[in-house]
Amino acid sequence: MKQFLSFVKKEFHHIFRDLRTMFILLAMPVAQIIIFGFALTNEVKNSKIVIWDQSKDAATAALIGQIEASNYFELDREIYSAHDIETSFKKGHVKLALIFPPHFNEDLQHFNIAQVQLIADASDPNVANTLTNYASAIIMDYQNRITHERKLPYTITTEMRMLYNPELKGAYNFVPGVMAMVLLLVCTMMTAITIVREKEMGTMEVMLVSPMKPFRIVLAKAIPY
Repeated sequence: MKQFLSFVKKEFHHIFRDLRTMFILLAMPVAQIIIFGFALTNEVKNSKIVIWDQSKDAATAALIGQIEASNYFELDREIYSAHDIETSFKKGHVKLALIFPPHFNEDLQHFNIAQVQLIADASDPNVANTLTNYASAIIMDYQNRITHERKLPYTITTEMRMLYNPELKGAYNFVPGVMAMVLLLVCTMMTAITIVREKEMGTMEVMLVSPMKPFRIVLAKAIPY
């Protein structure tokens, strides 16, 4: 154990004395986090949704059919209470819930205006934003179609709620994953660099003939990073 700790201590000394190693160790993770943060995107298709249809009329049936026909959504099941929405979200495979209030078609026909509520799981804000935008676009398309067919100014408003992350902060779910990936890359790369450096300097043979086993030598070089 004493020899192992001596190897670890030696690696720390090498890191602090080598400016290039320090630069790679400190600058590369920052650069990778910035690059990955801007470059990675989320494309959403066939996302499972739940629908609470309290109206059960021709208008909601037509709108649900249009939503199901899109490539963006797949109906998981119909629900019948607010508790079912929370249960569906907690299972993790449903990211969006659509709620049609009672008398949806009557409101649309008599008052030319109706409302649909969209509730999204915003633990992943990018996916939540994308899904609500897709759903709003489909609802808007349906509104424009019936307005054109019936020559009346119908309006369907959408009320949106973002659960679990109402401020839509992406850092809560994205940055920890990027940090773990960057640390893994840095640790692997820097360990390989130090082993190659030992070989170039001719000190690898000295370490290999020491009482330390090879895997402990590699472990001692990886621990400081």
